[in-house]
Amino acid sequence: MKVIQYNLTGEVIKRYSSDFNQFEDYPVGEKVRITTTSGQKYVGFWQTFFTTYFPEQIQIFRYNLDEKSSKLMGFDDTLIFIPVRDIAKIEAILYSSPRWGGRPTNEFPFSQPIKNDLPKSH
Repeated sequence: MKVIQYNLTGEVIKRYSSDFNQFEDYPVGEKVRITTTSGQKYVGFWQTFFTTYFPEQIQIFRYNLDEKSSKLMGFDDTLIFIPVRDIAKIEAILYSSPRWGGRPTNEFPFSQPIKNDLPKSH
């Protein structure tokens, strides 16, 4: 399995290959694009938590929203289950969760960095 982590502008931050049981980072809440061994691609927000055991499937979440306005259309969002054994590649955009200030989208876009108003530590 290949794993690629990008920053918000699309620059590769980390790239590695491993078996799933050696997965170094799992991107909870971040935008991911998962490619299966058959070439099928799934895009959504990572929802699978694990610590000492490895799940048989990964869950990603897709909002029910209007992509142009980023407004929610309702609460019937989609949860997609992808068997781990079928995953060939996981790509993640770091800090892409709407909780970090980005707009909600079900696509896999790169964008400008989010403005950080936090004071710099000295």
